[in-house]
Amino acid sequence: MAQKLQRNDPCPCGSGKKYKKCCMLRQRDLDSERINRREGIRKSLGWISHHYREEIDRWVEDVWLAGINKKEREGIATADARIRGIHDMNLLEQLVAEGRFSNGEGEDRPLRLILEADDLGLDENQRDYLVQLAERSLCLYRVSDCQPGESFTLKTYPAEEAEPVVIVDRWGSRMFDIGDTVGLRLMKTEEDWETSGAIYHIPEAYVPELETELQETGPESRSMVLVHYWLRLVAAHV
Repeated sequence: MAQKLQRNDPCPCGSGKKYKKCCMLRQRDLDSERINRREGIRKSLGWISHHYREEIDRWVEDVWLAGINKKEREGIATADARIRGIHDMNLLEQLVAEGRFSNGEGEDRPLRLILEADDLGLDENQRDYLVQLAERSLCLYRVSDCQPGESFTLKTYPAEEAEPVVIVDRWGSRMFDIGDTVGLRLMKTEEDWETSGAIYHIPEAYVPELETELQETGPESRSMVLVHYWLRLVAAHV
Protein backbone atom coordinates (compact mmCIF):
# COMPACT_ATOMS: atom_id res chain seq x y z
CA MET A 1 0.00 0.00 0.00
CA ALA A 2 1.35 3.42 -0.97
CA GLN A 3 2.24 5.66 1.96
CA LYS A 4 -0.01 8.70 2.32
CA LEU A 5 1.63 11.96 1.35
CA GLN A 6 2.49 14.07 4.40
CA ARG A 7 2.55 17.87 4.68
CA ASN A 8 6.34 18.10 4.97
CA ASP A 9 7.12 15.57 2.23
CA PRO A 10 8.70 16.80 -1.03
CA CYS A 11 5.91 17.79 -3.42
CA PRO A 12 5.35 15.03 -6.03
CA CYS A 13 5.14 17.63 -8.82
CA GLY A 14 8.95 17.96 -8.67
CA SER A 15 9.05 21.65 -7.75
CA GLY A 16 11.51 21.03 -4.93
CA LYS A 17 9.15 22.59 -2.40
CA LYS A 18 7.43 20.85 0.47
CA TYR A 19 3.97 19.52 -0.33
CA LYS A 20 2.34 21.97 2.13
CA LYS A 21 3.95 24.91 0.30
CA CYS A 22 3.07 23.72 -3.20
CA CYS A 23 0.35 21.40 -4.51
CA MET A 24 -1.37 21.16 -1.14
CA LEU A 25 -2.17 24.87 -1.43
CA ARG A 26 -3.42 24.40 -4.97
CA GLN A 27 -5.63 21.53 -3.85
CA ARG A 28 -7.13 23.76 -1.17
CA ASP A 29 -7.89 26.37 -3.83
CA LEU A 30 -9.53 23.74 -6.05
CA ASP A 31 -11.61 22.47 -3.14
CA SER A 32 -12.70 26.04 -2.35
CA GLU A 33 -13.69 26.65 -5.98
CA ARG A 34 -15.65 23.39 -6.05
CA ILE A 35 -17.46 24.30 -2.84
CA ASN A 36 -18.35 27.70 -4.30
CA ARG A 37 -19.79 26.13 -7.46
CA ARG A 38 -21.82 23.64 -5.43
CA GLU A 39 -23.02 26.48 -3.18
CA GLY A 40 -24.36 28.24 -6.28
CA ILE A 41 -26.35 25.13 -7.20
CA ARG A 42 -27.59 24.73 -3.62
CA LYS A 43 -28.77 28.35 -3.46
CA SER A 44 -30.44 28.08 -6.85
CA LEU A 45 -32.29 24.88 -5.99
CA GLY A 46 -33.48 26.39 -2.72
CA TRP A 47 -34.64 29.56 -4.50
CA ILE A 48 -36.60 27.78 -7.23
CA SER A 49 -38.17 25.47 -4.63
CA HIS A 50 -39.34 28.43 -2.56
CA HIS A 51 -40.71 30.60 -5.39
CA TYR A 52 -42.20 28.03 -7.77
CA ARG A 53 -43.56 25.24 -5.57
CA GLU A 54 -46.80 24.75 -7.54
CA GLU A 55 -44.98 24.70 -10.89
CA ILE A 56 -42.47 22.19 -9.55
CA ASP A 57 -45.27 19.97 -8.25
CA ARG A 58 -46.82 19.91 -11.73
CA TRP A 59 -43.44 19.13 -13.33
CA VAL A 60 -42.87 16.30 -10.86
CA GLU A 61 -46.26 14.83 -11.73
CA ASP A 62 -46.03 15.31 -15.50
CA VAL A 63 -42.34 14.57 -16.09
CA TRP A 64 -40.40 13.22 -13.12
CA LEU A 65 -43.03 10.64 -12.13
CA ALA A 66 -44.47 10.09 -15.60
CA GLY A 67 -45.32 6.38 -15.92
CA ILE A 68 -44.58 5.68 -12.24
CA ASN A 69 -47.62 3.91 -10.79
CA LYS A 70 -49.19 4.37 -7.35
CA LYS A 71 -47.43 1.38 -5.78
CA GLU A 72 -44.05 2.55 -7.08
CA ARG A 73 -44.68 6.05 -5.75
CA GLU A 74 -45.40 4.59 -2.33
CA GLY A 75 -42.12 2.68 -2.56
CA ILE A 76 -40.22 5.87 -3.35
CA ALA A 77 -41.88 7.66 -0.43
CA THR A 78 -40.83 4.90 1.99
CA ALA A 79 -37.25 4.57 0.77
CA ASP A 80 -34.32 4.93 3.18
CA ALA A 81 -33.77 8.55 4.28
CA ARG A 82 -30.33 8.68 2.64
CA ILE A 83 -31.79 7.50 -0.66
CA ARG A 84 -34.59 10.04 -0.31
CA GLY A 85 -31.97 12.76 0.07
CA ILE A 86 -30.27 11.63 -3.14
CA HIS A 87 -33.68 11.48 -4.83
CA ASP A 88 -34.48 15.09 -3.91
CA MET A 89 -31.09 16.31 -5.14
CA ASN A 90 -31.43 14.38 -8.40
CA LEU A 91 -34.95 15.72 -8.93
CA LEU A 92 -34.07 19.39 -8.52
CA GLU A 93 -30.90 19.14 -10.59
CA GLN A 94 -32.80 17.48 -13.45
CA LEU A 95 -35.44 20.20 -13.19
CA VAL A 96 -32.84 22.95 -13.58
CA ALA A 97 -30.78 21.14 -16.23
CA GLU A 98 -33.58 20.07 -18.57
CA GLY A 99 -36.94 21.07 -17.10
CA ARG A 100 -39.66 23.34 -18.37
CA PHE A 101 -42.74 24.42 -16.48
CA SER A 102 -44.83 24.35 -19.68
CA ASN A 103 -44.41 24.02 -23.43
CA GLY A 104 -43.47 27.66 -23.66
CA GLU A 105 -40.07 29.28 -24.10
CA GLY A 106 -37.95 31.74 -22.16
CA GLU A 107 -39.15 32.38 -18.64
CA ASP A 108 -40.85 28.98 -18.42
CA ARG A 109 -37.42 27.37 -18.09
CA PRO A 110 -36.40 27.10 -14.41
CA LEU A 111 -32.78 27.80 -15.34
CA ARG A 112 -33.72 31.08 -17.01
CA LEU A 113 -35.79 32.10 -14.00
CA ILE A 114 -32.80 31.43 -11.74
CA LEU A 115 -30.35 33.36 -13.92
CA GLU A 116 -32.69 36.35 -14.10
CA ALA A 117 -33.35 36.43 -10.33
CA ASP A 118 -32.08 39.63 -8.69
CA ASP A 119 -32.12 38.30 -5.14
CA LEU A 120 -29.89 35.22 -5.54
CA GLY A 121 -26.54 36.98 -5.59
CA LEU A 122 -24.77 34.39 -7.75
CA ASP A 123 -21.22 35.22 -8.79
CA GLU A 124 -20.00 34.85 -12.37
CA ASN A 125 -18.47 31.40 -11.82
CA GLN A 126 -21.66 30.10 -10.22
CA ARG A 127 -23.76 31.43 -13.11
CA ASP A 128 -21.44 29.92 -15.72
CA TYR A 129 -21.59 26.58 -13.92
CA LEU A 130 -25.41 26.62 -13.95
CA VAL A 131 -25.45 27.37 -17.67
CA GLN A 132 -23.12 24.45 -18.24
CA LEU A 133 -25.45 22.22 -16.21
CA ALA A 134 -28.00 22.50 -19.02
CA GLU A 135 -25.35 21.67 -21.64
CA ARG A 136 -24.09 18.43 -20.08
CA SER A 137 -26.03 15.23 -20.60
CA LEU A 138 -26.81 12.72 -17.88
CA CYS A 139 -24.88 9.60 -18.96
CA LEU A 140 -24.07 6.12 -17.72
CA TYR A 141 -20.50 5.42 -16.56
CA ARG A 142 -18.52 2.49 -15.17
CA VAL A 143 -16.07 3.15 -12.32
CA SER A 144 -12.82 1.59 -13.54
CA ASP A 145 -10.59 2.72 -10.68
CA CYS A 146 -11.09 4.29 -7.26
CA GLN A 147 -8.68 5.76 -4.75
CA PRO A 148 -10.85 6.57 -1.69
CA GLY A 149 -10.16 10.05 -0.39
CA GLU A 150 -8.40 11.03 -3.62
CA SER A 151 -10.02 10.26 -6.98
CA PHE A 152 -12.04 7.88 -9.12
CA THR A 153 -11.88 7.01 -12.82
CA LEU A 154 -14.88 6.71 -15.15
CA LYS A 155 -15.44 5.09 -18.52
CA THR A 156 -18.54 5.74 -20.60
CA TYR A 157 -20.81 2.70 -20.48
CA PRO A 158 -21.07 0.57 -22.58
CA ALA A 159 -18.31 2.09 -24.77
CA GLU A 160 -15.46 0.57 -22.77
CA GLU A 161 -12.95 1.70 -25.40
CA ALA A 162 -13.71 5.35 -24.58
CA GLU A 163 -10.95 7.46 -23.01
CA PRO A 164 -11.18 7.22 -19.19
CA VAL A 165 -11.94 10.37 -17.20
CA VAL A 166 -10.22 10.87 -13.85
CA ILE A 167 -12.25 12.81 -11.28
CA VAL A 168 -10.16 14.25 -8.45
CA ASP A 169 -12.63 14.40 -5.58
CA ARG A 170 -11.75 13.59 -1.98
CA TRP A 171 -15.41 13.22 -0.96
CA GLY A 172 -16.98 11.66 -4.05
CA SER A 173 -14.26 9.03 -4.27
CA ARG A 174 -15.50 7.55 -0.99
CA MET A 175 -18.93 6.85 -2.51
CA PHE A 176 -17.87 4.41 -5.24
CA ASP A 177 -16.25 1.02 -5.70
CA ILE A 178 -14.47 -0.33 -8.77
CA GLY A 179 -17.07 -1.83 -11.10
CA ASP A 180 -19.95 0.41 -10.02
CA THR A 181 -22.25 1.64 -12.80
CA VAL A 182 -23.68 5.10 -12.19
CA GLY A 183 -25.59 7.80 -14.00
CA LEU A 184 -23.71 11.10 -13.66
CA ARG A 185 -23.50 14.52 -15.24
CA LEU A 186 -19.86 15.54 -15.79
CA MET A 187 -18.93 19.20 -15.64
CA LYS A 188 -15.82 20.84 -17.16
CA THR A 189 -13.73 23.06 -14.91
CA GLU A 190 -10.59 25.06 -15.60
CA GLU A 191 -8.50 22.21 -14.25
CA ASP A 192 -10.36 19.08 -15.36
CA TRP A 193 -13.73 17.40 -14.83
CA GLU A 194 -16.01 16.99 -11.83
CA THR A 195 -19.45 15.56 -11.16
CA SER A 196 -22.44 17.90 -10.77
CA GLY A 197 -23.81 16.25 -7.63
CA ALA A 198 -26.60 14.02 -8.97
CA ILE A 199 -25.94 10.26 -8.62
CA TYR A 200 -27.98 7.41 -10.10
CA HIS A 201 -26.45 4.15 -8.90
CA ILE A 202 -27.50 1.10 -10.94
CA PRO A 203 -26.79 -2.34 -9.39
CA GLU A 204 -24.92 -4.65 -11.75
CA ALA A 205 -27.80 -7.10 -12.18
CA TYR A 206 -29.98 -4.37 -13.69
CA VAL A 207 -27.43 -2.73 -16.01
CA PRO A 208 -28.09 -4.91 -19.13
CA GLU A 209 -31.83 -4.16 -19.03
CA LEU A 210 -31.22 -0.43 -18.64
CA GLU A 211 -28.66 -0.51 -21.45
CA THR A 212 -31.28 -2.07 -23.75
CA GLU A 213 -33.82 0.62 -22.86
CA LEU A 214 -31.26 3.38 -23.52
CA GLN A 215 -30.36 1.91 -26.90
CA GLU A 216 -34.02 1.82 -27.93
CA THR A 217 -34.64 5.53 -27.34
CA GLY A 218 -33.40 8.73 -28.95
CA PRO A 219 -30.62 10.90 -27.46
CA GLU A 220 -33.09 13.57 -26.32
CA SER A 221 -34.98 11.06 -24.14
CA ARG A 222 -32.14 9.02 -22.65
CA SER A 223 -31.71 11.06 -19.50
CA MET A 224 -35.34 10.58 -18.48
CA VAL A 225 -35.18 6.87 -19.38
CA LEU A 226 -32.26 6.58 -16.95
CA VAL A 227 -34.15 8.64 -14.34
CA HIS A 228 -37.31 6.53 -14.55
CA TYR A 229 -35.40 3.25 -14.44
CA TRP A 230 -33.56 4.42 -11.32
CA LEU A 231 -36.82 5.58 -9.73
CA ARG A 232 -38.28 2.10 -10.17
CA LEU A 233 -35.25 0.62 -8.44
CA VAL A 234 -35.72 3.09 -5.58
CA ALA A 235 -39.42 2.14 -5.43
CA ALA A 236 -38.49 -1.53 -5.16
CA HIS A 237 -35.92 -0.67 -2.42
CA VAL A 238 -33.16 -2.26 -4.52
